[in-house]
Amino acid sequence: MIGPLLEKLQHYKDLDKHEIKMLRAAPTQEKRLERGSYIIEAGENPPAVHLMIEGWACRCKMLSDGREQIMGYLIKGDLCDLHVTLLSRMDHSIRTITATTVGMVPEESINRIIEDFPRLARALFWSLMVDEAIARHWILNIGLRSAEARVAHLFCELLVRFQVAGLIQDHTLEMPLTQANLGEALSLTPVHVNRVLQRLRQKGLIRLTRKELTILDPEGLKNVAEFDAVYLHLDKNLANDKGELINKKEKRILSL
Repeated sequence: MIGPLLEKLQHYKDLDKHEIKMLRAAPTQEKRLERGSYIIEAGENPPAVHLMIEGWACRCKMLSDGREQIMGYLIKGDLCDLHVTLLSRMDHSIRTITATTVGMVPEESINRIIEDFPRLARALFWSLMVDEAIARHWILNIGLRSAEARVAHLFCELLVRFQVAGLIQDHTLEMPLTQANLGEALSLTPVHVNRVLQRLRQKGLIRLTRKELTILDPEGLKNVAEFDAVYLHLDKNLANDKGELINKKEKRILSL
């Protein structure tokens, strides 16, 4: 159940067997949702954190006239709402894009991890900080990048995220997103998205079928997007150095 989450967290910090055992025991039950269902809606205060086990979901907000902005995609191994353990309620909704299975991690388990497993807690909150970094780049995408660069950047980001979670071995990933889904995420019309996809195909950068996306030329696509994966914070050595600095500071404070 937690395989992709574990793969992702260990790109940040090596976890020992006790931390892995705690992580494996954290989800207490599963819930199956159909496409278009809400895992959680804005304003709710869920009793558990939701872990993506199967399927795709998205972070979204809707205006009173029904228009919706997608603000992030969630794939296997992602924690949908870890921040609600710190805040009183959700400020956005999480909706399924495909049939989806989520694991339920009780707030008590998160609190125990924070209190008794500080290294694991750092790894979990690293994933939360990466989610925020992704959101900042999505804002940059919409605000400054061309339509072609927006689509290319999203595809590069998804490729890296799938690789980090151990979900693919090559450059092909599942792609259930419609042109309307992509438009809602990138502030483009479906017609504009279609034109961009055609250009990326003609340049030999991607192959896109109804179910799969293959990045044929990763370097070429990165050049179009001006993509640099540094914002995904995958440098484990730097993270371990930071952890050692934090531990030294904690010991120094305790000795005062």
